Amino acid sequence: MDDLVKRLRSLYFADDSLLEEVADSIEELEADRRKTYEALLKVTRIHDELEAKLEKAVDALDEAVYLLRPDEKDMMRQAGVYRIVTTLAELKGQKDE
Repeated sequence: MDDLVKRLRSLYFADDSLLEEVADSIEELEADRRKTYEALLKVTRIHDELEAKLEKAVDALDEAVYLLRPDEKDMMRQAGVYRIVTTLAELKGQKDE
């Protein structure tokens, strides 16, 4: 790091415009880093909210299946109960990934 500072100082005396260009580039990179970090925080928050909603939906479907107590005949008809059971299985598989 000290070597870099010495080089920058020598550049300062050699060419002010080059030093300004380097300083501007560093500021731009820092601004981009901050924007990227803020975007990552937003994505993380959205992910966490969606995970919570998915968990709530899985719990509700679990309870629905328990209350409906589908038998083989219901499953063979592929009626609403069948869709609930298969959707629940898909969501549970997706949640485990």
